[in-house]
Amino acid sequence: MVDDIASLQKSLKIYKGLVEVGSMINSITDYDELLRAVLDVARRVMQAEAASLFLVNSQSNALELSIATKGEADYVEPKISVPHGKGIAGWVFAHNEALLIPDAYADDRFYKEADRQTGFVTRSILCAPLRFDGNVTGVLQVLNPREKTAFEHEDLEGFCAYADVTATAVEKLRALERARARERVDRDLALASEIQSVLLSRAIPKNIPGAEFVAHNTPAANVGGDFYGVFARSPDEIYFAIADVSGKGISAALLMAQTLSAMQFVFASTTGPAHALSLLNETLQARIIRGMFVTTLVGRMTPSTRLVELSSAGHCPPVRVSSDGSASRIEIHSALPLGIMPGVKYQQSSIVLEPGDRLVAFTDGLTESRSHRDEQMFDDMLLEHVAGRAESSAEIRDRLVAAELRHRGSGTQLDDLTILVGGLA
Repeated sequence: MVDDIASLQKSLKIYKGLVEVGSMINSITDYDELLRAVLDVARRVMQAEAASLFLVNSQSNALELSIATKGEADYVEPKISVPHGKGIAGWVFAHNEALLIPDAYADDRFYKEADRQTGFVTRSILCAPLRFDGNVTGVLQVLNPREKTAFEHEDLEGFCAYADVTATAVEKLRALERARARERVDRDLALASEIQSVLLSRAIPKNIPGAEFVAHNTPAANVGGDFYGVFARSPDEIYFAIADVSGKGISAALLMAQTLSAMQFVFASTTGPAHALSLLNETLQARIIRGMFVTTLVGRMTPSTRLVELSSAGHCPPVRVSSDGSASRIEIHSALPLGIMPGVKYQQSSIVLEPGDRLVAFTDGLTESRSHRDEQMFDDMLLEHVAGRAESSAEIRDRLVAAELRHRGSGTQLDDLTILVGGLA
């Protein structure tokens, strides 16, 4: 009878610990704080000298020692990877089965080297898997009971229940951390989108003597890598550019802002579009992230002579829409995109824009727009959509935007879409 009462009292103390950790699930909102609290309760309730928590790395599916403690406020976070099936923790993880080890050194599965490295002497072990939604998400372990030589079987049942509640607590906080991370990303993307929108809203001066420019930009995601800019160096020298940064998201948006800023300095001192691309390429070489690049078309308009000089760094060739409404592709020399390799030589072509003619530049978000039949707006199809008499550059821009939307239909926009239309008075 006395033994039964003692056993019940011991079980009651363990299950009080379960109530305590259940309360923590609803009160602790910091992930690191929860892990420390889990170990503190485990060590205190089981009256153990030490406790450790192993969690599964979701990317490598490896078991890692995430945090351990040997006393009050004495925590270490070694992030040690445990080989599959090795040691007590590795065995529990591999077999999804709890273990009671009365004598650690008598068990062949015990990894004795850990004691030799730390100076800690392990006598007895309780080790249980953390189970959540049918998966083992980690392993909880306590070492060496304080008031007896070894843990007993009556300790194991309560400890396993404690491990199950711990798994729920950890996964709840992980889900909360993921939600917080998504919120932070969403806030960053919203801010980046706003900044990008402001940059592009200022990319074309309101009044350009002798010339007219309009643009359209729709990123495929919150932020994009397409951009354009018009820079009036003097009343008779107007530079313009349209560009497409490889990739999408924040990295593309940052490179877009960097390149747009660099263009303003380059266009202030360059001798022409080809020279401008050479300078931009050398500037970006030292700053660009490996694997990224920028395709761009740079042009210079001289209103007094109606001359337009063009140079391309791997960008889509532009289209001329004549005053009679006919449309034709402008054939220009093209070289490597910016940022791929140093010392690239860019060539220059020129055309003369007659009164009423307009130059249409765009990114591959237009030419590669896909219909529900997986058709792209290449070549004849694009020329057909852009052709037609127009009273203004804005009319041509709007015609193309509407044509792309009709072509894509209900399909997803896969790439950023940017159009720049310009003409001379």
